[in-house]
Amino acid sequence: MTNTPNSIRQPNKEDYLSVEPKAIVPEQGFFLQRRFLPLFVTQFLGAFNDNLFRQAIIILITFKLAEQIGMSAGILNNMAIGLFILPYFLFSALAGQLADKYEKTGQIFWIKVWEVMLMVVGAVALYLESLPMLIAVLSGLGLQSTFFGPIKYGVLPDLMKEKELLSANALIEAGTFIAILLGTIIGGLLMREEGGWQYVAGLTIAAAITGVLFGRKVPKTGQAAPDIQVRKNIFASTSRQLKVALGTAVTRRSIIAISWIWLYGSLYISQLPIIAKDHLNGDASVVTLFMACFSVGIGVGSMLCSKLLKGNVSARLAKPALIILIALSGLLYLLMPAANPQEVQLTLGIFLSDPFNILIATILTATAMAAGAIIVPMYTILQEKSARGERSQMIAANNIINSGFMAGGAIGAVALLSLGFSTAGILVVIGLGNLLIVPIVSRLDKSL
Repeated sequence: MTNTPNSIRQPNKEDYLSVEPKAIVPEQGFFLQRRFLPLFVTQFLGAFNDNLFRQAIIILITFKLAEQIGMSAGILNNMAIGLFILPYFLFSALAGQLADKYEKTGQIFWIKVWEVMLMVVGAVALYLESLPMLIAVLSGLGLQSTFFGPIKYGVLPDLMKEKELLSANALIEAGTFIAILLGTIIGGLLMREEGGWQYVAGLTIAAAITGVLFGRKVPKTGQAAPDIQVRKNIFASTSRQLKVALGTAVTRRSIIAISWIWLYGSLYISQLPIIAKDHLNGDASVVTLFMACFSVGIGVGSMLCSKLLKGNVSARLAKPALIILIALSGLLYLLMPAANPQEVQLTLGIFLSDPFNILIATILTATAMAAGAIIVPMYTILQEKSARGERSQMIAANNIINSGFMAGGAIGAVALLSLGFSTAGILVVIGLGNLLIVPIVSRLDKSL
């Protein structure tokens, strides 16, 4: 850790946004201070916009554009998501170098200005219902997220006191998943309305502009590594950065644990509609409930982890949390055959009247809580154990590996389905996969 509590400027009245200090919760007292709130709001709105626009495109493709151009909606939707993720593979290393070399607040401002321009083009694309333009804007959003990610996690240790870093990461993680949930739900709801594209366009542009305004308020932290050489060959720089990140045991183990949880979460989220519809015969509102359970669970688990560790950077909660994930996946697997779908599709109210269904929702929430309790300390360990001049590059390497894990998980799920595995079978397989991560986090905990 490069900063000690004494090296952080003490907050003054200007750091608080019109709130008396007594009104602030003691442990997260920094939340309303200038050194945290602008960054939190900026990243929250960015995640919200990405998922709002992406969901709007998916709805438009599924219900209109796919039929018009004579292609499978599934193929088009997966192509769109793939092009959103592609920049993480190609440009994360460059993004990490730039984040470490130049002052981060200025970069945040220009990245958010870029988002405003993308959303204006996105509005035109929605009006024209132009699939190439929509896909291009979505790829642009993926690119701006690629450059924002290393800055977001790289600047936190410079803004927070040492004992605050774990709580700050917990809030960022919780906020990200709530933003993803809200963006996905609102995007889906608006695009089902007549002329809904106008609301999507207006909301995304407004959110992007607000992001610019809050992004300008993030305090300057100076250049972490002004002498770093930015490599023009993105493939060589990616290879080099991965070698550096994976070459140290602590960073390697924390990155593997983070990537595993992203794989785990992405596979669970992708199976939620199938569980709701095929196993429980729930309608779209039940899918939304499951999404909410998972997102809120991540947030609660993140905050609970922060409380239990009391600001100390430790991996001691990861092993029991992984064991809980194994147990919950097994329980879900055993319960799925007991599901008795009704002939009539269930609305949310009817669905919640059955205790069995409430149990399934509780298991999903608990699964997400355990995942949140793992990922937050792992991000904090990665930040603390990275040199200040390489921190954003380490985060960038982590993002590359995260994307690889998620892509591999998706391919693996398709392979299992082709072999005849059920949805519950896939979940129990990845649940057992936690056994591979247990020794990794155990060694990590002993090495800290």
